[in-house]
Amino acid sequence: MKTKIVTVFLSIVFSLFVAEVAFRLLDMSKPEFNRLDFELGWMPRAGIAGKYSDESQAFVAINREGFRDIDHDEAKPANVFRVAILGDSFTEAREVDLDHTYWKILERGLEKCLGGAGRDAEVLSFGVNGYGTAQELIILDKYVWKYKPDLVLLAFFTGNDVWNNSRALDGHSDRPYFEIKNGSLVLDDTNLRSARFESKKLFADIKHGIYNSLRVLQVGRKAYEQTKIRLQRRGKPLDKLAQLNSGFDTAIFAPPRNMAWEVAWRVTEELIEAMRKASQARNVEFSVVTMSTPVQIYPDAKLRRDFAASLGVGGLDYPDRRLSSFGVAHDIPVISLVDDMRRYVDQHGRLLHGSTDFAGGHWNRTGHVLAGEIIARRLCAKYVR
Repeated sequence: MKTKIVTVFLSIVFSLFVAEVAFRLLDMSKPEFNRLDFELGWMPRAGIAGKYSDESQAFVAINREGFRDIDHDEAKPANVFRVAILGDSFTEAREVDLDHTYWKILERGLEKCLGGAGRDAEVLSFGVNGYGTAQELIILDKYVWKYKPDLVLLAFFTGNDVWNNSRALDGHSDRPYFEIKNGSLVLDDTNLRSARFESKKLFADIKHGIYNSLRVLQVGRKAYEQTKIRLQRRGKPLDKLAQLNSGFDTAIFAPPRNMAWEVAWRVTEELIEAMRKASQARNVEFSVVTMSTPVQIYPDAKLRRDFAASLGVGGLDYPDRRLSSFGVAHDIPVISLVDDMRRYVDQHGRLLHGSTDFAGGHWNRTGHVLAGEIIARRLCAKYVR
């Protein structure tokens, strides 16, 4: 009996060893990209690389600073117009390969228009999945200034960035928040300086260290998650609106209807103003670009109108209009992508978010191309005379 148990055990170990070698030779992986962080809540792991395959497949590599980008020298080369982009998962853009991200397309667009003036362009991404404006302000102060950018561009996803800036609405146990006290922003990161978070981080570091070292675990998890998603969609498929609004609160499309949303908007606007002031103090330009949500640019005008009517609003552009008005009042240029993207989908009938299997989620490759081209045109018109 013991001999059989030992034989079975050794067979399992050998099979796992063979599978591990095979997965490495085939470069099959799905690492845990993030780690917990005492200041920001979480951050990508510097130097890690692997396949990402939740919405689509792409290769993701994290640079030495901990961002999905190539490494950049701190010293800015001569005759280079350097743009630093702050954002969340739309900017980190794990759904597409690096060269297909909107900010790489923006970089190429800027190089093209600046080249005639004898200048080059360089775009640095500081986007991290799940971040709100509070974390992006911390990133600005901790990482961005040493690169001496000419322009800081805040990529604002209206779908959940306002929500993410409110502890009352968002309630994330691992996120720092800012509050307004006596007319000033005050950081509240007590949850990240607790024994709970310290023990959680220790356990996560150990667990993810083991997980990231074994391809067998990574491929097994990937297979499990994909099977789970397929079964969920087959057994109880989401209707179109549920797909389009997955991951955020549709209250964002209307003026605040309670105090929690009013405070969330006030904090958000104060955070944006703090970024502007920090940039101005360093003689750095600051602008905001508002990203699209899936339902705003879904290529079915009737669905969009009916959905807006169901919310009791005349359209789905309230967050974009509010931020544009705030920008005018505070001398902050705001680029809204929604109108141009909506015209594109109404003309071509193509999805810019997700896929035919799931219409929500992040921009697909076409969405990134269009967004990058729109932003490039706007910035070229401003900086190239």
